[in-house]
Amino acid sequence: MAHLTSSIDGNPSGTFQLDRDDMQIGRHPDCDIVVDAGAVSRFHAKIRRQGTEFAVEDAGSRNGTFVNGKLLARPHVLTEGDRIRISDVVLVFHGDETPGFASASGSGEMSFDGSSFGILMVDETSTKQITGPKVEFRSGDDGLKMTATAEAKLAALIAINSNLTGAISVDEVLPKVLSSLFQIFPSADRGFVVMETAEGALVPRWVQMRNKSDDTETVRISRTIIRQTMETGHTILSLDAMDDSRFDSSESIADFSIRSMMCAPLHDEDGKAIGALQIDSTQGRGQFRDEDIDLLTGIAAQASVVINNARMHEQALRQQEVEQDLKLATEVQHAFLPAHAPTVPTYHLESFYQAANHIGGDYFDYVDLPDGRVAVVVADVVGHGVAAAMYMAKLSAETRFCLASEPDLARAVERLNDRMSALEVQRFVTYLLVVIDPNSNELKIVNAGHMPPILRDHATQEICEPGEEDSGLPIAIDEGMEYAVTTVPMHAGDLAVMYTDGFSEALNLKEEEWGTDPIRNIVLKTQVKPNEQNSDASLAKLVKDEIVRQAFEHMGTAVQFDDMCLVIIERTENADGDVSGSICESLQSSSQGEREQSETINELDINDTLPADVT
Repeated sequence: MAHLTSSIDGNPSGTFQLDRDDMQIGRHPDCDIVVDAGAVSRFHAKIRRQGTEFAVEDAGSRNGTFVNGKLLARPHVLTEGDRIRISDVVLVFHGDETPGFASASGSGEMSFDGSSFGILMVDETSTKQITGPKVEFRSGDDGLKMTATAEAKLAALIAINSNLTGAISVDEVLPKVLSSLFQIFPSADRGFVVMETAEGALVPRWVQMRNKSDDTETVRISRTIIRQTMETGHTILSLDAMDDSRFDSSESIADFSIRSMMCAPLHDEDGKAIGALQIDSTQGRGQFRDEDIDLLTGIAAQASVVINNARMHEQALRQQEVEQDLKLATEVQHAFLPAHAPTVPTYHLESFYQAANHIGGDYFDYVDLPDGRVAVVVADVVGHGVAAAMYMAKLSAETRFCLASEPDLARAVERLNDRMSALEVQRFVTYLLVVIDPNSNELKIVNAGHMPPILRDHATQEICEPGEEDSGLPIAIDEGMEYAVTTVPMHAGDLAVMYTDGFSEALNLKEEEWGTDPIRNIVLKTQVKPNEQNSDASLAKLVKDEIVRQAFEHMGTAVQFDDMCLVIIERTENADGDVSGSICESLQSSSQGEREQSETINELDINDTLPADVT
């Protein structure tokens, strides 16, 4: 009986009986001779029996049919040994009996890619042997199928390992993996990798078609298969997905004409499914076998490693960008902070600032006021980092506006609180304002929930912390808060130390706080030594340096967890017209006066409520 044979590497590999009057050749599974190769059309050519003769004709294919190296323009009557070339597949016509190597099943179904598997190709002018991975035919209940040999699979796996070794860009590597899969699974029509986004959506990231002419077609993927693979965490093999009971509820599988398929999950470093790798075929059932599951699972595991490495690499690059942005933000924040202390007659100022991270939420500033006065502000925005720093920048601008537009210090802070509260940001600020007046011997203090300044009285060698009893709530807790001004005298040698809790709450490795007492002790006991009298070492600088040194000595190798800010005001000499007095004594007398005034008011209130005949 007349028949066609195919050759692989010069060796006979299959036979197709010409036992019908009309036989279709093409990619479509309904064809009598199914040829899955390069650019084969769905219905590529046909062979017709005319009496005792057979003729081949092209069926309007895209890439043409060749007989003995010539493009077929009209039907050609076949003679013994004629070679029909369709894409990279060569079929040889025989008019005599079937050769002994023919398949026992006699099936006319064939599935392979000639360009990838060493098919004997016939050129228009000459013939040449294309070397490459080998394939072999297998016969079973589902007909004659092509599969890669063990050598072919090994070569493809080596290629995959080579591509994946040291890879950091999945966009470049995974398409090569998909190409290698076509070598391992010659029956596959397409392969793709689907990844799950942070929002839970499935997005195709890499798609590859065996037939390059199909690359422009819209790729349709069944979410049912992908979801089931990711949920179970196991590779799924379906000999015929359209008849698979696991996918009964999915109309998309039938719509997409998915027949044989395998789908393997991709996992992150924690074992969570992040996507899937799938290959499938529309060329009839049973294109893949049970032993292929382990192979695809292993490849998917390798691909998962690459994807995770690439994601970590991308995260590292993004982190570098963030760190660069933070570095720039640090420079911007330093621009908000004073570059140097102002010159105030008879006063000397020292400061220290160090953020826990690149940028911080602690804030200090010097604001020039009318009549030569200078406002010193120390504040602590709750939290630290970028958000706190941005809030600090807003606080800085609002502070300057409120102090410039409102001469009454208490009212200025009240307006600041109202404006920051109106932002409705879930943050608050402890805020300490000290105004230096070089025309008098006084400091004016407004405290909004901050630690009071530590003042050292040079005359009595005592320390006190004024304004604690007059402290209001922190800024931005609520609108309509009221604040009070506390006035204290300052004479030559007196100090006022303003600080944030980054110092008092500094932790060592045992998580022990440094506390406020060490700060008080340093303020009280630090003296300018006789040999330093004529040096540039001021008392304010000595105190600042000692506080910073002991704080970091307490922390040791522990990580700084909060921003640290320190401002010290020193009265260096008396001015003409200064009145003698003591800081702590003035506070005591002020407190006593306030108590007496309060008792008088209470007494008046009581008398006002008594009947006239009783008084």
